Amino acid sequence: MSKDIVVFDVATTGLEVLKDEIIEFAALRIRDGEIQGTCHFLVLPEQEITNKVLNLTGIKVEELDGACHLDEHSHEIQEFFQDAVLVGHRITFLLSLLERKLNVRFQQSQWDTLELARIFFPTVHDYQLPYLAERLPLALQEGARGHRSEMNAWLTWKLFETCRKKSLEFDLSFFDQTKGLLEGWAGRGFIDQSHKEITRRFPDRQIRTDIVLAPLSEGIFSSDTNQTDKIPVSIDWVVDCFSPGGILEQNLIGYESRPGQVKMAKLIAEGLTSSQHVVVEAGTGTGKSFAYLLPCLWSAKKTGKKVVVATHTIPLQEQLQKKDIPILETILPFSFKVSVLKGKSNYCCLKSLQGYMTNPREISREEQRLALLSILVWIRETQTGDLQELSKVPGLIQIWASLNADNETCIPGKCSKAGLCFLLRARKKAEEADLLIVNHSLLFADLKTDYNVLPEYHQLVIDEAHQVYQTALQHLGSDMSLENVTRIIDNIYKLTGQNFYGLVKQRLGPLTHRVPSVAWEIFEKRLDDLPENCSMVVEQAKELFQLLLLIIGKERTYRFVASHSTQTWWGTLNIQFENLIGRIKALIAVLESLKSALSGEDAEEIEELKYVLVGHQRELQALLDTLILVLNVHNPKQVTWLEQNSRLYLKTSPIEVSDILKEKIFSRFDSVILTSATLSISNSFEHFLRDIGLPNTTRTAQVDSPFDYEQQMRLFVVKKGLGQYDSDEEKAENLSEFITEVAERMNGRTLVLFTAHKLLRDTYASLNPKLSRIGIETLAQGFHGERSTILEAFKRNPKSVLLGANSFWEGIDIPGDTLSCVILVKLPFWPPSLPLIEARSEFLKSLGRDPFQELLLPEAVIRFKQGFGRLIRSKGDRGVVILLDDRVIEKYYGRFFLNSLPIGTHIRGGNSLILRKLEEWKAMELG
Repeated sequence: MSKDIVVFDVATTGLEVLKDEIIEFAALRIRDGEIQGTCHFLVLPEQEITNKVLNLTGIKVEELDGACHLDEHSHEIQEFFQDAVLVGHRITFLLSLLERKLNVRFQQSQWDTLELARIFFPTVHDYQLPYLAERLPLALQEGARGHRSEMNAWLTWKLFETCRKKSLEFDLSFFDQTKGLLEGWAGRGFIDQSHKEITRRFPDRQIRTDIVLAPLSEGIFSSDTNQTDKIPVSIDWVVDCFSPGGILEQNLIGYESRPGQVKMAKLIAEGLTSSQHVVVEAGTGTGKSFAYLLPCLWSAKKTGKKVVVATHTIPLQEQLQKKDIPILETILPFSFKVSVLKGKSNYCCLKSLQGYMTNPREISREEQRLALLSILVWIRETQTGDLQELSKVPGLIQIWASLNADNETCIPGKCSKAGLCFLLRARKKAEEADLLIVNHSLLFADLKTDYNVLPEYHQLVIDEAHQVYQTALQHLGSDMSLENVTRIIDNIYKLTGQNFYGLVKQRLGPLTHRVPSVAWEIFEKRLDDLPENCSMVVEQAKELFQLLLLIIGKERTYRFVASHSTQTWWGTLNIQFENLIGRIKALIAVLESLKSALSGEDAEEIEELKYVLVGHQRELQALLDTLILVLNVHNPKQVTWLEQNSRLYLKTSPIEVSDILKEKIFSRFDSVILTSATLSISNSFEHFLRDIGLPNTTRTAQVDSPFDYEQQMRLFVVKKGLGQYDSDEEKAENLSEFITEVAERMNGRTLVLFTAHKLLRDTYASLNPKLSRIGIETLAQGFHGERSTILEAFKRNPKSVLLGANSFWEGIDIPGDTLSCVILVKLPFWPPSLPLIEARSEFLKSLGRDPFQELLLPEAVIRFKQGFGRLIRSKGDRGVVILLDDRVIEKYYGRFFLNSLPIGTHIRGGNSLILRKLEEWKAMELG
């Protein structure tokens, strides 16, 4: 490089530029990859430094003796920075601190290694320096003294060098593609320097005009089937695999045969071979994924019939794909093909990407342009084109809507990129697979479209089956928002930007010459009806949603019921619904007239036009179907409601799905296996079977966990927990005090599960300063990023407390001593006022049934079991679960909760007793 770079970092008392102070500064001056000079000093702050800051920075209080104030180092810093490019991790924050404290402005080029890392390493899911150091990996400094800023400055340099090295590996077309995205970005000089260096050092580097993709590597999921494989015939072979001395024990280090796993595998193999449905509750540690994967692979190879495995959560899907299947591939005596298929919106559309790149100036936000740079790097590396691989960097989700394969112009078979298409690749692999892994959502999308999404299959495994009922309600219902209506209409016509009307108008001239047999004058006349009809739909939708906003007011939900039909406002609302229905029908008619003008022609361009028209009609018809369902408030098996968060939704859903599941799943497939760790209530499957439409004669089994819960954990129930406090403020304050007491004794390592987001937020506000004073970090849902980010932060720093609500009650796997305590704030009953719960309760009452016993209680018990199950994830785990809701011992229904747990004993008492017992347990564990 022609200029020196100065890599620097500062440590502060917090993250607020206007309030917090710098307490350490470290910088390296680099020329041609060599350190030319260093600058490091501690700074005497005006305010007292907390233990948390001292722990994070590695600074000792006595080291600050003799330290100067920052302004005394001003000349030294400016001199060190002179005539250099400044490099830092989150450099805007670092420089704004320095500039404000020193009252100077640094005018030279500034490159942010956070931005560079996001661009050049787009699949790293955390960009904090310690994580990057481990993941990439970055060379650590020999003999580092342990101060945070010194170490960070070194790691920033190494990260910079790693990004620079990778940037020199690209084809020259990468730099051509990035030109329009770099305007106004501070890091432009970095990309330009790399481009110049490649041109100078590698004059023969190729230039490609098309999109550059990674070379195709089929991997184990598409290996050629060995036709000479001999597939074992007897179920006994499956049982032997799991038995002592079987192939699992022979080939897997540390594997132990488990009676529960043997039992489960045998049951599933019998169900598959005899075309029976089987329900298995498998306790944590059973090894249930192997217990169904191995029999399924054996059955698929033996019969030639594909098996589909459906999971609810992404972590489980990734465990099957990246961990379990590769293990089985190495040890089973026959080859097989396994594939993962996701919804269209998960895959990058190369045609859309290429189109998006043609007008980079239309991408106004810098974060979106940088996200597109990340995608240009990723597209050269990915084998799948799957969004899940990408880190969710700022701007990505906004541009992904324009880049994914779920768009009306996507015609996979006739696309110019068909030979490279990620979606087509995934579908081809799915067709060829013996076992196909999908999620619950895609499974129900297949059912909803009369089996037009997944390839033909005959046997089905539903893991995390406790979620099936809720997922069915969600996917067999429908919703609409003003934003959704506007998006659908904008795709057909809008004044600016890409849309169907504009594209067809542009192509009319060439089309007239290529396909002269079409009556293009008539077609164009009908086409010109689109703008007015589209505008009328949007205008009417806005009127409707303005009225709906008035109806819902400040409430989060508002349910429409039969009695509303007699009220005057319902008549006004009905007119709005009917008007919108009429205008959507008129727009559909225009699209139909365009299609009819093209009938009888089969030229490729005409087929593409007809395909797009049908796609628009399908989306509009879905809106119509939703509106027609909404109008009928007298249907006792349907519920309609308004729901608002960031936007207002009009939602409708069936109340009962058992008949639909019976017809669409259990009557259609040869064998369906349903499994989860939480299906029974007090050892009974009655609730689960009734909900999903299976008879009580269905073959069921409970497989106990191999863990010794009585030895590995304690269950504490706090008497008079939060119930004794009236106000939310009192509850939050007292809860934060109790959590602090527990966290101090457990040295962090605590997960707190809430049922209400408001109490979580209030508790966080009170708890955070308390824990900060004793050097424990507080992580909270809604404050520290998405779930995966918070979990990674918790795993990296066990000396922390994690506050989570609904989504944290399940699907979290933190084995080892990182998590030693789970606090359940309340029994997880759904609020009875939720529209769907309220409607289902009324429906059960109308049948003479008890909604509490048949709906609210069973749902709460299942969620309670899920929350409890977050603690013990392996035989070596130790810890405590603390329940702050004494209804479990004071109310008659408490026994259903306690009897559903794998532990038979608990300790109950007031706060002081529980804290004392906690100390006794910890002393015993340490002793």
